[in-house]
Amino acid sequence: MENKIHVVIPTRNRLKKLERALKTIPDFIMGDIPVQIHIVCDGDKQTALHFGNNGKGIKVLLIPGHNGAVKCRNYALESITSGHVVYATDDIVFRKNAIENAYRALMNRFPDSDGVIGFHQEGNAYHPTGMGLVGEKFLKRYENNHLFNPKYFHFACQEIHWLADKHGKYYLEKNAIIYHYHPQHHREEMDKAHNEARIYRKKDHDLIKDRLAKGLIWGDK
Repeated sequence: MENKIHVVIPTRNRLKKLERALKTIPDFIMGDIPVQIHIVCDGDKQTALHFGNNGKGIKVLLIPGHNGAVKCRNYALESITSGHVVYATDDIVFRKNAIENAYRALMNRFPDSDGVIGFHQEGNAYHPTGMGLVGEKFLKRYENNHLFNPKYFHFACQEIHWLADKHGKYYLEKNAIIYHYHPQHHREEMDKAHNEARIYRKKDHDLIKDRLAKGLIWGDK
């Protein structure tokens, strides 16, 4: 097991929001554990070019077309061979020591790294795994590291919670705090990328209900 944190962020034409988020991600936690950022540009060539030439060591992937957060995240995860993964969005900020506190919780609760730590979303109603830290061993439950069911387009985090909770592998760390600039509370944050994702809301949520009724959980073997 490698003590390294990978932060995976899909993005689509929201450079300013993405930069706001990136400013709150440390280069290291616990003094010497590196944090590697993976940006997946969903048909967003301008953002890919911007970060591809910045010399900051950020890994940038570009997927042509409009693919959605699920495909973008899975695409980045395929290339991660070791370490733990934080899946995030481009419209959040990490509060001080959020990633470090999540990592501490993972090591305290699941020292073999077979667990999921949820982040507390300050001032916002949220799903327990709307954002999370996934331990390396837990991630290996998924073929090709595909943490997210590819049948979804955008709203797919809940099945991570179903699986982790089923096996006693989930913990919500209240000191791992993020702030989500959700348009529900910040109308000025509404943009084209958000509206594009909402188009798929009903389809994704119908799939959630269907799979929940059938007792199906992505990654369960």
